[in-house]
Amino acid sequence: MAKEMSLVYEDEEFERFFPYVTWIIIFINVAVFVVEIINPSIIDLYAFTPSLFFRGERLETLITHMFLHGSFIHIFTNMYFAYVFCDDLENVYGHLYFLVFYLISGIGAALIHAILTPTPDIPSIGASGALFGVMAAYAVFFPNRRLYVFLGYYYLRVRALYFAFFYFLLESIYVTLGVVDYVAHTAHVGGFITGLILALIYKYFEKPKIYKTPQHWW
Repeated sequence: MAKEMSLVYEDEEFERFFPYVTWIIIFINVAVFVVEIINPSIIDLYAFTPSLFFRGERLETLITHMFLHGSFIHIFTNMYFAYVFCDDLENVYGHLYFLVFYLISGIGAALIHAILTPTPDIPSIGASGALFGVMAAYAVFFPNRRLYVFLGYYYLRVRALYFAFFYFLLESIYVTLGVVDYVAHTAHVGGFITGLILALIYKYFEKPKIYKTPQHWW
């Protein structure tokens, strides 16, 4: 489920404790990628295929698919994105809740992909479905955080809310137009919607106090 996103970095950090779950997720993804290089057949075994899912087969791939990647660029961009954004969310949710949030976002991405995809027999892999959920939650908790997006020869400064909305709108357009380019756009939309719903529920009921990072308006 890869969509190669632009490199981006934050102007600030929100950190109350060390985000070890984020680093464990990154480590597992990298370790699995090394195993893939040695034994590429595991991709076929653990990728998520909608047509198989609807037959009740290989249900474990709802989770395993999000730890597989198809190329070095694929895993690098996804893990870079996880490095930039996941630690902040882990500091909002706490270690256990963040892990649950991440996995449910990836599962939601796969389920919505299974329902909407025009190519149900093509296997899907990658963490980007879960990471689109991360993007949505990041926009909920840090809407005015300054982000710097690398665009070739310069950086564009943009608020996190606009950054997330842009990517969601772009992926929604791909889905609406029925673009088939071996990128699971439906999974990205599904992950974003899942992450957004989870974040809004958590924000409403838990009312987390995000006090260390100023929220800028500009």
